[in-house]
Amino acid sequence: MEVLRLMPIFLNLLPGALSEGWTIRALPRRAVSRSCVVIPCTFDFPSHRYKALHGAWFKYWHYWKYTVVYTKDPKYGMSTFVGRAKIIGDLEQKNCTLRINNLRPDDSDVYYFYVDLEGFTDHTFTEPVQLQVVHVPDKPEILLHEDITEGNPVNIICKSLFACPDNRPILTWSELPESTVNTVTKNSDEVSTVLTFNPSFKHHGLTVLCTADFPETSHRLVNSVTLSVKYSPRNTLVRMTFTDGNLISLHCSSEGNPAIHRFSWSKLSNGKGTDLSKVGETITVPKGIGEESYSCTATNTLGSSQSPPVRIPTEYAPRNLSIISRDTIKDSSITITEGNSAVILCSVQSIPASNLMWRHRGVTMNRTRSNNELWLEFLHVTSRVAGDYQCVAENEHGAVEGSMTIAVEHKYPHRERTVAISGATGGVREGSNVTLTCSSESFPPASSYAWFRIDGNTSVQLNTRARSVHFSHVTRGDDASFYCTARNPLDIGRSTIVHLSVEYKPEISWESECIRRAEGITCVCVARSNPPGDLTWNLPLANISGNQSSGHFVAWRVSKGQRVTGSLTLRGGQGEEGATVVCLVRNRHGEAMFKVYLWVKGGACNEWKVGLLVAGIMLSVALVGFVIFKTKAAATERASKPNDIAMTYSHLSAKHQGEQNTVVVDAWNISSDASSEAQTPTPQDLPKGRAGGEAAREQPAKHENLLYANINLLKLPSGDGTVHGGKGTDCILCN
Repeated sequence: MEVLRLMPIFLNLLPGALSEGWTIRALPRRAVSRSCVVIPCTFDFPSHRYKALHGAWFKYWHYWKYTVVYTKDPKYGMSTFVGRAKIIGDLEQKNCTLRINNLRPDDSDVYYFYVDLEGFTDHTFTEPVQLQVVHVPDKPEILLHEDITEGNPVNIICKSLFACPDNRPILTWSELPESTVNTVTKNSDEVSTVLTFNPSFKHHGLTVLCTADFPETSHRLVNSVTLSVKYSPRNTLVRMTFTDGNLISLHCSSEGNPAIHRFSWSKLSNGKGTDLSKVGETITVPKGIGEESYSCTATNTLGSSQSPPVRIPTEYAPRNLSIISRDTIKDSSITITEGNSAVILCSVQSIPASNLMWRHRGVTMNRTRSNNELWLEFLHVTSRVAGDYQCVAENEHGAVEGSMTIAVEHKYPHRERTVAISGATGGVREGSNVTLTCSSESFPPASSYAWFRIDGNTSVQLNTRARSVHFSHVTRGDDASFYCTARNPLDIGRSTIVHLSVEYKPEISWESECIRRAEGITCVCVARSNPPGDLTWNLPLANISGNQSSGHFVAWRVSKGQRVTGSLTLRGGQGEEGATVVCLVRNRHGEAMFKVYLWVKGGACNEWKVGLLVAGIMLSVALVGFVIFKTKAAATERASKPNDIAMTYSHLSAKHQGEQNTVVVDAWNISSDASSEAQTPTPQDLPKGRAGGEAAREQPAKHENLLYANINLLKLPSGDGTVHGGKGTDCILCN
C-alpha cells in the first residue's frame, strides 16, 4: 500500500479547538465485487459562521492515516483508490457521502471521515464506517404471515438490498393461481414487491419463488417459500374393498389442513339414515343383502365434510367383458405394424373381483388374481404374435370369455421367410461325407445363422455360425437330430428338425449264445445295423423268418431301433446226424452270420448237442487225443423257401462210430459286405489263440478245411450247456 501522506493521529489539530457538537451518521455497507458502493454520510459541527471547505476519507494502518480521497486534491490519496473513490455529497450541506467504483475484495475495511472548516478548524470523526465486499449478492428476503387461512387475503413481500444504484436488482414472482402483483417500491438502497392472493385449498403446498436479477454483475438470486393454507375437509370419499369371507372393507379418505382428527360413519337403509358407533378411517361391514349404503364424515378444527353414500352391492358373476387398445379394434380384430409395441386391456365387472388370464393357442400368456383388469403387452411385435387371443374372467359365481384376433402388418409387404435344412435327406452310409445347409428367404436377408444338436431333451448349440455344417467320415456317434436358426434385423426363423441317420451293415453282437434247456437247445442271435436287418434262421430242411413253430423247433424275432433279436429252440431228432444252423442278418449294406454246428445222437440220449457257434469267430481249442483233418465242402444258402435248403451230414469213420462222446465242430468266419460279390462261406483252419471276439477279428488263412475233434468229455469242465460268441466253448452231451 502506497502512503501518499502520513499524518499523526490528532483529534484536534489546533490548540484550544472544541469537539463538542461534532457528529456523523454513516451506515455500514455490503457491496458486490466488480460493482460500486455508495456510503450515505451526513455530519454536523458546533454553530459558527464558517462552512465546511474540504473533506477526506481515510483508513488507519498501525496508527497512521492512509488517505482514500481528498476533495482539495483528487490525486492526493492512495494510488489504488485514485480515480475510483469520490465524495459525491455537498460538504457545505454537511453531506459526506462516499462512492467507490469497481470494488475489489481487499476494499473490505473500516473507513473514517475528516472535515476542514475554511481554515478555522478541522475535525477527524472517530466513528468507523464498515465496508464489506462480497462475491455474490444476498438472496432476496421474503416476508409472509405464518397463519394463512382459506378465504382471508394474504400479502407476500419480497425485498432486496443493494449498495450501488447502477446495480439495482429487478424482482419477479413465479406464477401463482389467482394472484396479483400490487406494488413495486424503490428507494436508495432497497427494492421490494408485494404479491397479493386469496388463499384456497388449491394453494396449499405450492411453492412461490422470488427472483432478483442484478444487471451490472449478471447475478441471479432466488428465494422461495412453501404455502401452508389451512382449510376445512374436502374431497371426502369412501373406497370399498372385498375381503375373504362375507365382509367388505370401507375406507374413508379426505383432504384437510390441519389434518383430519375424526372419521364418523352413517348407514342409509330403506330410506332411513342411522349414525353408527364405529369411528376411524376403515370399518368392515357385511356383504350386501338388501339396499344399504354407507357414508363417512371427516372433521378437523375448521369444519367437516361428508362423503357421498356408497351402495353395498350384491355379488355376481363376471359380466360386461371389454377388450380395448390404443390401436383401433374393429370387429374383434386389431392390426399392428411389425416392430411396434402394443398394449391390450381386458376388463370385467364382477363381485367379488375375478381371476383373469390371457390365452393364445391354448397356452396361458399371463394371469392375475382378484383383479378385474389384466394387461397384455408386446414390446416388439413380430409375425409370431399374429393369431387369436382369449381373455377369460372367472369368480366363484361364474365365468365369461372374450376373444380378439391380432394381425401383423409387415413393414416389407412382399417378405417371405422359409428356413430348411438340405443335405440330410434319407440315410447316410457310415464313413461318407455329408453337409447340412440352412437356407432362408427373407427381406432383409438373413445376416447370421446358428446350429443346434438335440441330445435327449436338450438342444446344444454347435460352435459355428456358418450357413453350412460339414461332416467328414460320419460315424454312428453323428447320428442325431439337428435344426438351424436364421436371423435378420426383424426376426429369427427356425427350421424344422431333421434327423441325420447314419447307416451301417449288420454286426453280430457278443450277446449271441446257445444254451441247453429242458425242451432242447435254444440259440439266441443278436445283431445291430442301420437300417435294421432282416433276420433269418437257415436249417437243413427249412429257412425260418419271423415267428414260427413246429414239432421240432420254435422261432421268434423282435426288432427295436437298430437292434434285432432272434431265438430258435430245437427239440431233438432220431438217429445220428449232424446239422448246421445259421443265423443270417442282412440289410442293404451287407450281411453277417452266426453259425452253429450241432450233432444229434439217438438211443438213450435223444437230444441235440452244441458243437460250436459264432460265425466270424476264430476258436482255439486244446484237444486231448488225436486230431484228424479232413476237407469238407459246405454250402450256406441264403433265406428262401423251405425246399431250397438241404440237410448237411457229417458221417463218422468206422474208427469213431462206436464212441459215445464224439463231437464234430465246424468253425466259420462269415461276414459279407453289399459292395462285394455274394459268395458261399466255407470252412476254415482254426488258428491257435483264444476263441471269441479277439479271434473273430483275424482273417482265415484257408477256407477249405474242416476240423473234426474227438474230445474226451470226461476231462472237460462241467458247464450249464451254454456256448457264447466271444467266449470259451463248452460242449454238452448226455451223462
